[in-house]
Amino acid sequence: MSNLDKTIQATERPDSVIQRIGSFGNKIFLHPAFLAVIFTFACAITIFEWEYIGAVIFVLIISAALFLCEDIFGAALPFLLLCVFVTRCYNSYDEFIKYVWVAVPAVASIVYHFIAYRKKISLGTSVPGIVAVSIALILGGVGFIPAADYFRPGTLYYTLCLGIGMLAAYILLKPQICAPRKYDVREKFLMMMYLMGLMAAVVVFAYVAKSFAEVIEAHNFNIFKDLDEIIEANNFNSLQAGNNLSTFLMFALPCPFYFAAKKRFKILHLMAILALVLAIVLSGSRGGFIMGLAEFVICLVAFAILDKKLRWVYIAFCLLLIGTGFFCGEKIYEVISSTTTQDIFNKNEPRLEMLFNLLDIFKEHKIFIFGHGIGFTGNTDFYNPVKGAMHWYHMIIPQIVGSMGLVGVIAYLYQFFLRCYTIVMGFVHSDKFMTCALGLSYLGVLMMSMLNPGLFCPIPYALLAVLIFALIDGDTMFGAFKKQV
Repeated sequence: MSNLDKTIQATERPDSVIQRIGSFGNKIFLHPAFLAVIFTFACAITIFEWEYIGAVIFVLIISAALFLCEDIFGAALPFLLLCVFVTRCYNSYDEFIKYVWVAVPAVASIVYHFIAYRKKISLGTSVPGIVAVSIALILGGVGFIPAADYFRPGTLYYTLCLGIGMLAAYILLKPQICAPRKYDVREKFLMMMYLMGLMAAVVVFAYVAKSFAEVIEAHNFNIFKDLDEIIEANNFNSLQAGNNLSTFLMFALPCPFYFAAKKRFKILHLMAILALVLAIVLSGSRGGFIMGLAEFVICLVAFAILDKKLRWVYIAFCLLLIGTGFFCGEKIYEVISSTTTQDIFNKNEPRLEMLFNLLDIFKEHKIFIFGHGIGFTGNTDFYNPVKGAMHWYHMIIPQIVGSMGLVGVIAYLYQFFLRCYTIVMGFVHSDKFMTCALGLSYLGVLMMSMLNPGLFCPIPYALLAVLIFALIDGDTMFGAFKKQV
């Protein structure tokens, strides 16, 4: 055994009470049985619509995991599942504020975990990009946006959390996820995102099934005779959380591809791929429909190149998708989203109206350097968000240009370049299938961000993106992923 291996073992031996507790907690919160139970419980919360009390219970479970579990991944799956099922609680500030007391154990457990189970700080290739974006966010709107809007709590939340907050998350979480352990942490992360995606699919299917039953009952349809009429009378598109659920699904879509290529039970993983794609379509999200199917094709092409054993299966999937899209894609889109393809390019579409308004603002105020800031409220005539939400453009490129001007464009391009470099280096020096899945997961949320806030939501989307690159660049830069012996 080398001196390095002896050092690793010596530092990991549970000599203190805290270490003994953390080691015991690992065995509980990362046990396959616990993961199965917590996933089943989350599904039950969705099916029986227990979201509010379920959120409280899950916050307490996460708090317990952070306190008792040395491995940060003990809290990861409950956190991801919580993020998914609370998407149904749209505009629920007044309901959730009743349970504000759960923030006390949550914050206490977070502080305790990162003190008691602290690790040596390590940085990777993606850090300079986060720093650049942090600077651009802070400078966004300087000289233009009123101080009242700049220092509004909502504005400060996004300004700080999207930049400095993500940097802090990277510094705290990367040493935690890169610590030596007995399993491959990247594969574990992909597995948990996989379950997150299945959870999002359950939410969609549960809602569609309920809507389907309500339509049949309201119109006295016969399900065996009147299917066309049922579809025409549907209200599936009223799933308010459709965009958020599609984003989760697009994060998760590459994960079953990885497990189909590398693990047993390939047929189950292939069925899961189709289930996630079907959920994206049924979510009613226009952005999900367009970008989700585009991501599906990209995944099929990428894994057809990498995975020789299943190559013809992916080619068959691709041909089936192309054929379905050619013959009835537009009809499916109109039925699911209740909009026509012409509506996307309608000049009265809010996204386009906000884009034209942005051009007028730049012409009139010459805010090319720093933009108008994240807290800009000049688009209220075109989009009036719910309480606590921001006046997003729902398109990442106009959001960057408008909110941060030239400084923001340079910062985000720099971050994108570093992230692309990290993926390439990970692909060259690490497991190609794993790096491909992680990279495509980021690509999915980036594509969804072209038509939705996406990466401008700090928790969980921006945080998940930061974790993806902390996982990849940890391996390429420092060789930090060492299994215990």
